[in-house]
Amino acid sequence: MKIIATISRFAICLLTTSLAAGTTMAQVPASAPASVAQSEADAAFARWDKNNDKSLSVAEFSAGWPEIQAANTLRTLHANFVAKDADKNGSLGPSEYLRLELVQKAGTSAPPMATFDTDKNQSLDFKEYVGLVGALVKPKP
Repeated sequence: MKIIATISRFAICLLTTSLAAGTTMAQVPASAPASVAQSEADAAFARWDKNNDKSLSVAEFSAGWPEIQAANTLRTLHANFVAKDADKNGSLGPSEYLRLELVQKAGTSAPPMATFDTDKNQSLDFKEYVGLVGALVKPKP
């Protein structure tokens, strides 16, 4: 007999509230009302519950979990982006680019900022910053 792991909407609410952000799932600020967090949890639960039986099997949970991990990664990247935006204008200019740890570690082999500046406005918005990080961070084996 197949054992089904049932994850309550409350548990999904806790996961999404503590880990959600970015483009895969709407960002739920820590100060968001419980109803917003619950709505986000309900939406995540519904996406993951492929057979609509109001419970999540281990397979459904395992398939949905990368969504939470990706959202957490995006939240962390966004927090880092905001911290590196010294003038708080919502983008990283040339001097801020040069102060990025990834760029400093790459040294003279770091690609110029223009490589990632897809809209050619001499600054990096968050989406461009994510592209930069993706290009410069080596995946762990």
